[in-house]
Amino acid sequence: MTNPKMTPTKWRIEQSVQTRAGMQADAIVRRLGLSYPIDPLVIAKEERPRLRVGGRDFGERFDGKLRYNSEKRCFGLLYNTKYDAGCRPGTHHPRTRFSIAHELGHYHLEHHHAYLAHGGKSHASINEFRSKTLIEKEADAFAASLLLPTGLVKPIVNSGELSVARLEGIATDFQTSLVSTAIRSVQLSHFPCALVGIRQSAVAWTFPSEALIEAGIYPNKGVLPRNATGPWAEFQTGVADRTQNEGRVRDWFNTYEREDFGQVFVTEEFVPVNSMGTLLVLITMDESDVAPDDEEGDYDDG
Repeated sequence: MTNPKMTPTKWRIEQSVQTRAGMQADAIVRRLGLSYPIDPLVIAKEERPRLRVGGRDFGERFDGKLRYNSEKRCFGLLYNTKYDAGCRPGTHHPRTRFSIAHELGHYHLEHHHAYLAHGGKSHASINEFRSKTLIEKEADAFAASLLLPTGLVKPIVNSGELSVARLEGIATDFQTSLVSTAIRSVQLSHFPCALVGIRQSAVAWTFPSEALIEAGIYPNKGVLPRNATGPWAEFQTGVADRTQNEGRVRDWFNTYEREDFGQVFVTEEFVPVNSMGTLLVLITMDESDVAPDDEEGDYDDG
């Protein structure tokens, strides 16, 4: 979320669109009775012969592509296997799995499907939360929910406060990338937290938990906070290590309704993802520091 003109209302509208896409993916997982790790190719096979799937090394051309063949009246899903080097036979890298799930999003989301079926031009996708267009964000949201379904991952996420170490464990179990695991986990967390992606010396996107939004704490504009300039400079050298700092809410967020929240301390865990040119920042804070003021009034000693 880097658009300087993004308001809380616009942010909620965009999030609503992505949430609906994720709910559709959740419904597919429930209908098929799948358990983790989810195999997106199993889901694709359910759509035969309307959907044909194939993968090979497409180099830097694209991560995935969905196109419609009007003569055969079927869709073709192509995915890039360039990430699979070193994987066991019959298995795919988390990035490849996400690419397949992303293209399944274009196939299953009705307006995406209808656009291609009625002559719309197919396009090459470079996915996993790297596109700024809403249609790609929808497909990303679908993919993340397909591989990390709400019903399976939410209880795990909320068994405790998030940390990078916990996210790595979830990613291993679900065979997903740390990026998509972290985004999905933050979205499902009951705790006040957020995930920030830094690219090209700016905040490329921010995913907050619902607890932050309920408190009136919204993602900030794309300007890189001063306390993140050091970790970003180190990241640009290509040899950055994971680091942990302390900051304040005001460094990363707007607090339209509660300016006092700007002073709240946050913990920042910086994680370099060199393959995506992204520096991740997991931001967590004490739940009691952003709790509504009227919570104490719910208890009456009399």
